Amino acid sequence: MNGMVADTHVHIYPCYDFPAALASLVANLARLAAGEAVSAAFFTERHDCRAFASLQDGSLPAAGRDLEVRSLEEGAVLLATGGGAEVYLFAGRQLVTAERIEVLAVAMPADLPDGQPALKMVEAVLAAGGVPVIGWSPGKWSLSRGHVVRELLRRFKPGDLLLGDTALRPTPCPEPRLMREARRRGLAVIAGSDPLPLPREERLLGTYATVFQGPFDAAQPLESARRLLRSPAAVVGTRGARSSWPVFASRWSRLAFSRQIAT
Repeated sequence: MNGMVADTHVHIYPCYDFPAALASLVANLARLAAGEAVSAAFFTERHDCRAFASLQDGSLPAAGRDLEVRSLEEGAVLLATGGGAEVYLFAGRQLVTAERIEVLAVAMPADLPDGQPALKMVEAVLAAGGVPVIGWSPGKWSLSRGHVVRELLRRFKPGDLLLGDTALRPTPCPEPRLMREARRRGLAVIAGSDPLPLPREERLLGTYATVFQGPFDAAQPLESARRLLRSPAAVVGTRGARSSWPVFASRWSRLAFSRQIAT
């Protein structure tokens, strides 16, 4: 098939209703793809989350929502099917650098430690065969951290580094300056849902996605996905929606309150 519609920032946290999370992901992506392209989801799991591995070894079954998940030959890819839809699921990690910047290691099954300087982290993801993405998050691209991100944009060529937009970024908020700079330098900006670690956020999975144009070989889904991710020209738009300002404020305040309770 030609083209891929992908949620490139997928979290499945322990607080989620897992069958509901998977069902939402498949249904929402199928709606966005509309049968015109392959649907895909790139897991970006924190150090304490192992949903992809648990799905892969069967310890976290998808039963109960008429969904089936099976492993594919390339190893770091699963195929979820149900309700007439199918979604390719790719392993990946969310890493936190020494500067507290988020680096998404997309389409990469290897584990890497948090806490390395940003430059070393991006280089480690590339060495492991993954696609490094600097993920936007409120406040994390400002002041000294903004300078770090800008330096990364200068050091890496298109295809070796991407920036990540998320459904959390409120609309009609202007596109951040660093995203505009990345585009000027030929680096791609990709989109994903990036749900928060709060109950009921799982329903947002697959609601904001990147549209890629180019061949996708079902016999080699991992290599096909990496090739599309590494080709800035393949990124042709987004589908879905970001949060409104009131929704952003509500979600962010709930997250802040949950962190206060935890401490």
